[in-house]
Amino acid sequence: MPVDKEMADTILGTFRKMFKELEDKGITGESFQTMRTTMDRMEKLALETNDVSEFTAKLTTENLFLEFSNAYTETMTALAKGEYSEGGGDELLMEKTLEAYEQSIESLKGNPNYEKLKAPIEELIELGKSGISYPVFLRMAEEQGLYQTLQGDIVVRDAILSDKMFCELLHLPLEVEKHEKILEKHDELTSQSPFNVADSFQFGLERQKIEWDYTPRINQWNLISRLWEKMIRTQECNPGILKAREKVFMEYFQMSWDDIFNHETFLTAYDANYIWYSDQTLELIKKAYPYCKPFGKPAPELIREAEEIYSTKSYKRPNAFQYSDEDREKFIALFGEEKWNEYFGKSRSSSKLKIFKDNLI
Repeated sequence: MPVDKEMADTILGTFRKMFKELEDKGITGESFQTMRTTMDRMEKLALETNDVSEFTAKLTTENLFLEFSNAYTETMTALAKGEYSEGGGDELLMEKTLEAYEQSIESLKGNPNYEKLKAPIEELIELGKSGISYPVFLRMAEEQGLYQTLQGDIVVRDAILSDKMFCELLHLPLEVEKHEKILEKHDELTSQSPFNVADSFQFGLERQKIEWDYTPRINQWNLISRLWEKMIRTQECNPGILKAREKVFMEYFQMSWDDIFNHETFLTAYDANYIWYSDQTLELIKKAYPYCKPFGKPAPELIREAEEIYSTKSYKRPNAFQYSDEDREKFIALFGEEKWNEYFGKSRSSSKLKIFKDNLI
């Protein structure tokens, strides 16, 4: 029994549209034939598989999405170079150019500078629809300085930069690295485009590839962090529970207790002031670890050291969960000084930073 038609249409609709646009223009060539072969295979799987889960699994394991997008990229690149000029290449490029500009206007809605930003884009669209050829459109747009005032794609780029800065603020190194890759891909596609605007469909595919690459790594980072956080919370972790968590730690991540304090997740959290315990307390926890086993009893000197730490209230790290001056500057760059004063006031409350972090991740 084939996959439900409505679900198949949802999954394959975009790919069908992209293929048909090129087919209707009479495009040929090796890369386009790869698109056709891949599209045929996807359609066949929609008829052969029994449910959506099996269908999407086969699409993924056979790399059909990737093959189609790569072939589409090659075909569009050939169009940009004029290799298909006899098959309506200029007409298709004009169509895709105007489509990209119209999508840029949609992406600007809600922006405080919406009216100002959309004006040059609308002027380009009007010029493209005036009946002139694509080469003349490019020349006139350049001569009239419309590309210099075009801001639509800059908004997309600025959003990526803001996401990167936000992750820097929250000290999420893999997220920062991911957004750097996305920004690099966006700039690469922009530089390859004859109209200096990254194709939204192609950029979406490339961005998804990067997201898929980083998602398991980010999940692993978060799981490792959560587990060692539970392991060093001494008041919530008796010897039996600690040993059980250690076993899980080793089984899933091949990490032992001693690995925690030199691991990148811990060092990142420490540098970001996300470790609640003071250095004295951390050293005491390390010393007490050998005694943390069923029926174990700590040495007298460790008990005295713990009493001293608690009597002097030096168990908590003074700057735990507080912004540094550098973090404050990043926050203001993203959200403005008014938002900083509204949320944090004049203090740098540890609880407020942690709540802010937890609510926004």
